[in-house]
Amino acid sequence: MDANLLVTLAVWLFATYWPVFVVAFVLVGGPLLGCVIVAVVGAVREGVSRPEETQDVDVAEFFEEQTAAAGRN
Repeated sequence: MDANLLVTLAVWLFATYWPVFVVAFVLVGGPLLGCVIVAVVGAVREGVSRPEETQDVDVAEFFEEQTAAAGRN
């Protein structure tokens, strides 16, 4: 098989079955593009947002306060 035959066959297949290729491209390419867009937006938002402030809490102290508050009610 020479290159001209392969190119001719590929062009004929695409010209004959282009609607199938378009549907397959939309069904596969659409969700993939959506995943890429969501990933990029998430990365940009994560990079732009300020880090959340965290407070260190002593667990034993927290539960002692909760128990004491429950005992008063």
